[in-house]
Amino acid sequence: MHSVQASFGRVGVFLGGKSHERAISLRSGMAVYQALKTAGVDAVTIDTANGFRSKLKRDPVDLVFLALHGIGGEDGTIQKILNRFKIPYVGSGPQASSLAFDKVKAKQIFHRNGIPTPRYAVITTKNWKRILKNWQTPYVIKPVQEGSSIGIFFVEKKQNPAKKVEAALKKYDRLLVEEKIDGREFTVGILGSEALPVIELRPKRKFYDYQAKYTKGMTEYLVPAPIPEKLTKSLQIMALKAHRALGLRDLSRVDFRTDARNHPFVLEVNSIPGFTETSLLPKAAAEIGLDFSGLCLKLLSMAQNGSKEK
Repeated sequence: MHSVQASFGRVGVFLGGKSHERAISLRSGMAVYQALKTAGVDAVTIDTANGFRSKLKRDPVDLVFLALHGIGGEDGTIQKILNRFKIPYVGSGPQASSLAFDKVKAKQIFHRNGIPTPRYAVITTKNWKRILKNWQTPYVIKPVQEGSSIGIFFVEKKQNPAKKVEAALKKYDRLLVEEKIDGREFTVGILGSEALPVIELRPKRKFYDYQAKYTKGMTEYLVPAPIPEKLTKSLQIMALKAHRALGLRDLSRVDFRTDARNHPFVLEVNSIPGFTETSLLPKAAAEIGLDFSGLCLKLLSMAQNGSKEK
């Protein structure tokens, strides 16, 4: 075994969990686990849905690679637990994770830092009729805390959203209503303090939804994005600004839409991006010569060398 891989000690790849994104987390986690094992790392998988705290006490690990998506994984919960166990882990600390996962809190931070983001409002069972009455179509409705485009729907001209909104508010306490930016879709991965090459997404469906994200062949990925250098730089600078404003570390993925005049708007920031065969951060890393295994090892090194926020 190489000395670098040996220095990581025993690595726990946290995957699965109980969120709506469990299936994707299992795919991400297994891809990471296989890459680490192939690279000679002493890695084990730990499904956080199955009493993992007692397992950690009984069979401890030295370092954790978080491949958890959604509630319980990206919202700061698991990060607080790992801090208590004093186990270093890949990714952001509890506070930054919580801020990025809550779309409303994230947007408030974007506004305070001069980062363009689509106009929005928060709707509940009490106010949705009053608020939506004044919103011009088209617009987007999405859960405040959810990932992988779960629960998102569009309201186009002359559509009555009442049934869909009422159904969504039975699942979620709050929903985000957001101006729809009709334009091209881009994403920028952040690795350490570096913005990776811009990727343009061209889904074959209406938008980059769950199916378009995780089904091979459902989206065309253009890496690097075929755009002017000025727009590339603008997206990368804005992505880094959003990442830093939220206090994130190690990695993230910043999603954008541009309007008809090529003005970019940050839609959201993912603190634990996907690590599946169709995932975007690994595609961007490959463009700078960092293969999947190299990406995983680099992230472990960052986790090992960095001190987490408390």
